[in-house]
Amino acid sequence: MKEVLILAMLTYLFNYATAQDKIETKDKKQLDVKVLENTGKFVKYIMSDYPDGPVISLKAKRIERIEYKNGVVDLMGNQNPRKASPLGISIGGGKWVSSAGLMFTATMDYFITPQIDMEVNMGTDSQKPFYLSAGPRLHINSGYSDNRLTPFTGALFGYEYGKEFVQFPLGVNYIYKLSKWNFNFSLSVNELIFSNEYQTIIEFRGGLRFKL
Repeated sequence: MKEVLILAMLTYLFNYATAQDKIETKDKKQLDVKVLENTGKFVKYIMSDYPDGPVISLKAKRIERIEYKNGVVDLMGNQNPRKASPLGISIGGGKWVSSAGLMFTATMDYFITPQIDMEVNMGTDSQKPFYLSAGPRLHINSGYSDNRLTPFTGALFGYEYGKEFVQFPLGVNYIYKLSKWNFNFSLSVNELIFSNEYQTIIEFRGGLRFKL
């Protein structure tokens, strides 16, 4: 029995000593390494079969996951749908609260971080020919969250039929799957620059999100 316990302990120590960390990149490369540092933006490591080799630095956004030798798996925030699929294209409709006309919109947005996205909107309605707005939106979210529903607000600057405005949206964003359907519902207040005029818009959009 004593010999069996000693053999089991030696086997465990050997496996632990020879264990290695594993990095899987987003282009599906598998790297056997020893991770030295993970800053959130860069991962520094040495190759496990070249322990005296140079320290290599890899951008975190290129990494799909890290599996450490103790069994812990770091998904690097890729479970967050706004990080996994940062680019979105949507179309939708809305209504000016102060008028009877309906508005039709097309939007492209990109999540710089899971909390901040930049968007560009174009729209038209039956009464006026064209409007354009662009700017950031702030989502109440964390980098490692897998929540598909997030509230947001923002400040967008735009041009509407010869007048400049600032748009303040308040709404919710829902992503059905990591790289699938994306929905927005919002209530926005437009303040016309150089005047005391305000406009309110209720809007719904739907579209797709894409990995890069």
